[in-house]
Amino acid sequence: MYLTKEANAATMREVASLAPGSTFAMTFLLPLEMADSEVRPGLEMAEKGARASGTPFISFFTPEQIQAFALDAGFAKARHVSTSDLAARYFASRTDGLRPLGNAEELLVAGT
Repeated sequence: MYLTKEANAATMREVASLAPGSTFAMTFLLPLEMADSEVRPGLEMAEKGARASGTPFISFFTPEQIQAFALDAGFAKARHVSTSDLAARYFASRTDGLRPLGNAEELLVAGT
């Protein structure tokens, strides 16, 4: 979120050139309007604070955009892992109600 799309692309191209079978995982922010309504105010406040401190959020991606971005950079495969997927896999058995924020920071997993 802090890197330009060009810097993200350069990083992805570099990693995509690694040995076959390498895996790259990164988080990315959805466009703020895609965030769930209960987390959007917090994200907007975080974005405003980051901008005010000189570290603005400058790159947002939809799941389709980040997957296409990774494939264009040279990865053989790319998949989006949503926060709901992560919650189902890693948080379903929790009894304290802790869950990741919905539709905010998402995960890309790409492979060479």
